[in-house]
Amino acid sequence: MTLVDQRTIGTHIMTNLALHHFTIVDASVTELIDIAATLECHQVCVFVDEDVSTAAVSFPCITPTNVKTVCQQLKDTGVTVTNIEYFPLTDTIDRDLLKLKLELGAQLGARLAVTHIHDPEPARATAHLAELCEMALSHGLEIGLEFMGLTPANANLESACAFVAAANQPNLGVAIDALHLHRTGGSVSQLAAVDPTLIAYVQLCDGLLDPPLLEDMEAYRQEAFERMLPGDGEMPLAPLIQTCPENTWFDVEAPRPSLAKTVPALERARQALTAARHLLTES
Repeated sequence: MTLVDQRTIGTHIMTNLALHHFTIVDASVTELIDIAATLECHQVCVFVDEDVSTAAVSFPCITPTNVKTVCQQLKDTGVTVTNIEYFPLTDTIDRDLLKLKLELGAQLGARLAVTHIHDPEPARATAHLAELCEMALSHGLEIGLEFMGLTPANANLESACAFVAAANQPNLGVAIDALHLHRTGGSVSQLAAVDPTLIAYVQLCDGLLDPPLLEDMEAYRQEAFERMLPGDGEMPLAPLIQTCPENTWFDVEAPRPSLAKTVPALERARQALTAARHLLTES
């Protein structure tokens, strides 16, 4: 199994662009799919883990209760699921829960499951990561390992690449979020040194380059939940895109909850997709 699928050669537009539910997290799952279809975006990223909800935000999830309804809606609209979120790895592993969520992903026809490492013991985390990959492979799913400063056990691109190498699984790659890449000291040149076949997907959003928010973890956390649209900030997104291979999968993850009461979810999704499409077209 390869980590990336083929797309139209010569352009980063538009086949592999998904709308991430986090961008319009106030919308229900069915609303997300309808909005994506309305905006001619044929892929979405969704949540299948109710435990990811926090005091700050509630993530609508696909569960065994609603999965058949969602599958029918996907079929009716022609929208597909790319990534399912998320599969956090701690010091213990609940195999039954992981199996349930992976089965949901398989029913949805998803391409990839996202994981974060929270376990401070690298050897144990690597073993659990490899086991998750093996379980995912049996369900036809790839695994994208996302790094961020908010997960100190896997805080940067170098760490993620080391975990991928240590786990040594054919369906495992590194997930690149533009915000987390730059907030953790990463760079486009550092990304260019990564084997391109190991890039599982890239998430597009934007932000200011200064100050480096790792000095203020609460500010970093707040920025992760309130982002700028691609192209509206200072991050070198065009060079980042140009560094990625032609078959890279992208999704736009640009939540702006401060606008939720005044700007409908459809319009916020339209703005996010328009910004991402423009950036991909021009890069």
